[in-house]
Amino acid sequence: MFDSPLFGVGAEQFFTQFHFIRPLWLIAFIPMLLLLWLRWREESKPSWKDILPEHLRQALTIGEYGWRKQLPLKLLMVIVSIAIIICAGPTWQRQASPFGEDKASMLVILDNNDSMLQKDLPPSRLERSKQKIRDLLDARKGGSTGLVVYAGSAHVAMPITQDSKVFEPFLAAITPEIMPVEGKLAEKALPLIDQQLQGLPGSTVLLVTDGVNPATITAYKGYFENKPYQLLILAAGNSDMVSNNPVDLDSLNNLASVTGGRLVEVTVDNRDIETLNRLVERNMQLNGESSMPWKDMGYLLLLPIAIIMLLWFRKGWLVQWCVVVMVSTSMFMTPKAMAENISLKAEKPEVIQEVRAWDKAAQWWWDLWLTPNQQGQRLFNKNEYLEAAKHYTDPLRKGVAYYYAGEYKSAHSAFLALQNDASPEAKDFGLYNAASALARQREYLAARDLLQSLADKDTLSDKLRPDVEHNLKVIDGIVEEINRTSESQAGSTDGPEESFELDQDKPRTADGADEKTVAELMLKETLNANEILGSQELADKWLKRVEADPKYFLRAKFQIQLREPVQTELDQKQEGQAQ
Repeated sequence: MFDSPLFGVGAEQFFTQFHFIRPLWLIAFIPMLLLLWLRWREESKPSWKDILPEHLRQALTIGEYGWRKQLPLKLLMVIVSIAIIICAGPTWQRQASPFGEDKASMLVILDNNDSMLQKDLPPSRLERSKQKIRDLLDARKGGSTGLVVYAGSAHVAMPITQDSKVFEPFLAAITPEIMPVEGKLAEKALPLIDQQLQGLPGSTVLLVTDGVNPATITAYKGYFENKPYQLLILAAGNSDMVSNNPVDLDSLNNLASVTGGRLVEVTVDNRDIETLNRLVERNMQLNGESSMPWKDMGYLLLLPIAIIMLLWFRKGWLVQWCVVVMVSTSMFMTPKAMAENISLKAEKPEVIQEVRAWDKAAQWWWDLWLTPNQQGQRLFNKNEYLEAAKHYTDPLRKGVAYYYAGEYKSAHSAFLALQNDASPEAKDFGLYNAASALARQREYLAARDLLQSLADKDTLSDKLRPDVEHNLKVIDGIVEEINRTSESQAGSTDGPEESFELDQDKPRTADGADEKTVAELMLKETLNANEILGSQELADKWLKRVEADPKYFLRAKFQIQLREPVQTELDQKQEGQAQ
């Protein structure tokens, strides 16, 4: 109700920030009420008219009775009361800045997991989310905005800035392949919020994702309890379309509930953008610190005073002008018009299948009797693994179902979610299964490293250790075989770049250590400004080495950000040992 456009920034702002700019003018009500009391006492005194019977008093006296008696005096009191309120200066909002320096700050946290590549929002959830972010930037007209992306780790893609032209190229370069760590851990972005927003009241955090896990909900609840930020959630997904990884609206609603935030679903038009922009601006006006003066809203009350004064000396003006107002109002009424059906739905994608009404009714029926995990187990027992994975909320069961369905990327993400809120044994088991999912994707190096980290653990259970060591030996054999094949085919390609463009069926280098490369490409040159500017050949060579695609820049930047905390921790340990 408070978000209705009828109330501007909302009735909540009116009730929480209403005050008077010049409250001393309210003292004028004291003499006004004193005069009103004296007049009432004068009217209440008995007179000779009260002695007469009712029929004689009506025949012998001239004047009005009841509420119309001395109506001009009563209206004068109303006018004086309104005038006093105008002089006191009622207000509930500040004046807008002509330079826009009081625009709300917003930090966008964008989910960059593989699940955002689902096509229930064509062309994909990620591309539609980036389009919505661009539309929101245009609607905010110069507001400060930053961008953080996350998967298994979180990174600052663009610091807080008002320049949307700088923002857009980096937003366009966001793809899951630039992330150094796979996963879906939105809580990794929490330390970056204060770093960017710096505790400014009235700031907003916009989380754009298709679902969160229970550990994320717990982390966000504890974080936003003590922070001056507003959390908005843009649900990237279409629940009316069939998808292998459907949008988890239940978890997003739960997150919005525990953090006091708001959930907005993506729409085909600009309603979602208008809602988000209104919520961002309202939060700024309710909680933001602004040096702008309060806006005097009392001038609007001059209109009723002017209307009453214009009609003051007209005899019988009350009835006559009511008729005039009614006739004038009818002249401005619009004639009846025939409405036409206009479709606001996006074009139907070729591969996506809509959820039928029968399926929704069947789902509602099962929800009455079974929990989501029970529904998933029922489908799993019927060998409907993909459908079972859509219903499971337990990460382990969801990962197993995805694994059996052949969706190994989704299985890997689900198994990694066990690292957030599980026992040590469950975490080890999740990593073991995640390594198996990586091996199924032919990510042998990552699978080997994951299994090696498990084998090196002293706390690994005796029940799981034999399976870990067996799989580690198998993958080591696969890696060695690929290396031998790569050595036998060395020199068969036209250049070193082809090793990165091999098809899935061609042999690939497993370790990368034995791959033959041209020494010229591996040579690192250090050139100063004088050398570059003094030689056209060196200048051309230096310009060719400058990477123009922001995607590769972000990938390198995220790798550096990922290693910085590890290097800092190692330096601290070395300093402690030296002391």
